[in-house]
Amino acid sequence: MKRLIDFGVPIGLYLLYFQFYNFGKISPSEVIKTTGLLSITLISLTLFVGPLCRFFPSLEPFKAHRKAWGLFGFFAGLAHAVLIYIFYFKYDLARLFNPAGPKYYGLLAGLVSLIILAVVTLTSNKTALNALSPTTWKRIQSLSYLALIIAVLHFYLVESVNGVLVIKRVVGQITFGFAAFVALFRILVQLLPKKK
Repeated sequence: MKRLIDFGVPIGLYLLYFQFYNFGKISPSEVIKTTGLLSITLISLTLFVGPLCRFFPSLEPFKAHRKAWGLFGFFAGLAHAVLIYIFYFKYDLARLFNPAGPKYYGLLAGLVSLIILAVVTLTSNKTALNALSPTTWKRIQSLSYLALIIAVLHFYLVESVNGVLVIKRVVGQITFGFAAFVALFRILVQLLPKKK
């Protein structure tokens, strides 16, 4: 049952985006958008479960799926970045890191978010846990919240026109809203007094 939920949620979300965001079309542009949306949704879902359990303890069993969803989220984000590099920048790093480019800061935010997630992913195992002190390991894992905040910024910057956020498709609007809500929710939960 655990494996079914581990794999079922990411696959289900991908199919949902494919059907209701891509409308069943396969093109480089659509696949790039789908992998980006899938990544930020899975990362948001992964980070939403823990704080939510403070208010709804019955959801505790879902914590067991966070690692799998987080891994799928990272690899979807990695695929998103690779596809952008291939199809939008034609393997040209100079074009990718051009400060004069209209989406430069948005792309930079996405890259920083992905690098942070890579560090979190590479340390999400028993070997890293044994090699690091519990405090250091926990701090590294907590960076995933910073990665989400930067990913939301990336989403905002790349989808903005003259400083105004423009997301035409409803599924995209819901995804952005959910990710932004999770980031804000986590900050608010952090400010609450710790349970004794």
